Amino acid sequence: MNPIILQAQDGAQAAITAYGAHICSWIPAGGDEQLFFSKTSEIREGVAMRGGVPVIFPQFAGLGALPKHGFARTAMWRLLRAGQTASGAARAEFELNENIASLQVWPYVFHAELTVTVVGSSLDIRLSVQNTGDTGLSFTAALHTYFAVGQIADVTVHGLAGLPYRDSVSGVSGCIDHDPMLRISGEIDRIYANAPRLLLCQPRQTTLIQQSGFADAVVWNPGPEKAATLADLEPGGYERMLCIEAAAIMQPVVLAPGASWSGNQSLTVKRT
Repeated sequence: MNPIILQAQDGAQAAITAYGAHICSWIPAGGDEQLFFSKTSEIREGVAMRGGVPVIFPQFAGLGALPKHGFARTAMWRLLRAGQTASGAARAEFELNENIASLQVWPYVFHAELTVTVVGSSLDIRLSVQNTGDTGLSFTAALHTYFAVGQIADVTVHGLAGLPYRDSVSGVSGCIDHDPMLRISGEIDRIYANAPRLLLCQPRQTTLIQQSGFADAVVWNPGPEKAATLADLEPGGYERMLCIEAAAIMQPVVLAPGASWSGNQSLTVKRT
């Protein structure tokens, strides 16, 4: 599963495997690694990788009858094209269609594409899905982005104040946090509705997180106790990562025959 290396004209880089169309690394031009990838994560067929940007489709978490987070993150995607664009950005496009294995657990035909573009201080990820069958289908999805952080205790997330969220740890829905910034002080697993623009702030760096198509945002960190139960998360790894995911969960995407949907997450780093 050797990754495909994208390199923009300005030196920005990303590494992506066809297995899961999984982004394993993102280094902005002149910058440092921005994605967390666990040193103890297994990289082999049939196993989901812990870190980077797993593609969650057609089911988020255990919210349905499919295996957790669906099958896209452990499927082999086909590389359509990769290289530099006329503007000097680097881009890769992958596709995934139904197969015998997927039809056994999700009886729908579809065409999905993941497009990854890297240039300068930005990474853009677009997931698109078309219903290529003759019956309607619905799904939930997410870009499960693991951000690398220095220390989780030093991190704040801005842009969530006043937004309703479902607390997946307590199982309570309709929660609202009015604090202008979110600090992580233990296990957190929240699904926020209508969060198009967030800021991930840490010492010497701010990351602007923007999304479209995806109506929801998930904020997740396992905290020390749950992290200790995750064999594929390196010791102390929870202190060096925070997931902020672009997601479509609260209202599943419904596609009529022939209809299409796309969702996008754009990340831009600014050194401070």
